[in-house]
Amino acid sequence: MVKLLIIADDFTGALDTGVQFAKKGIETQVLVQDDIEETVISGETQVLVVSTQTRPLQAKEAYEKVYQLVQWARNKKISTIYKKTDSALRGNVGVELKAVADVAGESVYFIPAYPAIHRITVEGIHYIEGILLEASEFGRDPFEPVRDSYIPKILQNNIDVDVRCVGLRENDIPEKPEKQIVVFDAKSDSDIFERVCQLKKDKRLRYLAGCAGFAAFLAEAMELVGCKQRTYERKRGLYVACGSLNPITGRQVEYAGNHGFARINLLPQQKFSPEYYDTDAGRRFLESVFVTCLQKEKVIVDTFDVEGQASAKYIEQHGIAREELRYQVMKCHSRIMNYLVSKDIDLTYLMTGGDTLMGFMQGIHGAKLIPVDELSQGTVLSKLLCDHRKLQVVSKSGGFGKENVLVEMADKLIIREEQHEICNDAVSL
Repeated sequence: MVKLLIIADDFTGALDTGVQFAKKGIETQVLVQDDIEETVISGETQVLVVSTQTRPLQAKEAYEKVYQLVQWARNKKISTIYKKTDSALRGNVGVELKAVADVAGESVYFIPAYPAIHRITVEGIHYIEGILLEASEFGRDPFEPVRDSYIPKILQNNIDVDVRCVGLRENDIPEKPEKQIVVFDAKSDSDIFERVCQLKKDKRLRYLAGCAGFAAFLAEAMELVGCKQRTYERKRGLYVACGSLNPITGRQVEYAGNHGFARINLLPQQKFSPEYYDTDAGRRFLESVFVTCLQKEKVIVDTFDVEGQASAKYIEQHGIAREELRYQVMKCHSRIMNYLVSKDIDLTYLMTGGDTLMGFMQGIHGAKLIPVDELSQGTVLSKLLCDHRKLQVVSKSGGFGKENVLVEMADKLIIREEQHEICNDAVSL
């Protein structure tokens, strides 16, 4: 029976929140599509996670999708609804929280902080690594730059919603006026824990919002009991599909390329034109990526511009609208990965950016995604069941992780040399 519905605006966000429950053995189902009425939900599912893919949409469309989903949850008598938000407040945060409040007719309690990765809220102002959100790299995001740091201003952009900020020392949580969003400060996990305890005591764990940092405390607060434990496997290789253009990811790719990864940087036609892969040149390129994966344990295919690459000129010549760029990149990565999957190589597929993973999923009919473990903050390993195959996939949010995160992932996910020898001995026997 579903006790908690999590609504995320992108796929990596859905996974990095859902895994907070799955890694504790709580039956968690993540939906690949957002057509909730046609989805078979397991009777054992306690936590249902839906990615609405609303982050890049226009505000009105994002509002409608969230509104309908919350209304469905109310009709199903799901006790707690959690609107997962980006920890850097990208996307349609305000209108999506308003959609929840409009259905609820009562307060939505919002803790945007994620102290474990140095994202905190003080006096309603959001900080990333000790600097104002707007001055961080998320203020320069190529698709969703955040232009302010004061959360009420971010939320109230183009919408009429009542927002109240509650400071660290304020113990009086406001009563439940219609459509109010209550934003709690938090500088540490203990701050979040204390707020969760207070909300539970006051019987207000009903309409909630935040990122994975807040969600991590809900399993215990809601007394969800888990029994299924899953583990991941080491594979012979790691393939990284880098669709994110976040500067943080850029540094991670550079570091990996200098520490043992084979790096393939896509040319403009290879990252902006999915039709390229239907040409002779495209088919030869796909085969070359396949051969590289056979020869190298660690491979990155990325979409960052390198010196001399004429991406801007290509985009202009082909009339590709800015809002379409991310979808073209997503489709191109999907074409490459689906080709590799068809070759049955023993790989773990790591994808950066929610669009990259979603593009891959859209090419697979009837897939089931099961979150397994959180390898690091924002990096989630899942099992993907499709077409009688079981794939191991890792999703990583573009704005998360240390510079060496990809190298660390390879150390965790690739079979060690001594394990290769054991496997070879077993085959010879």
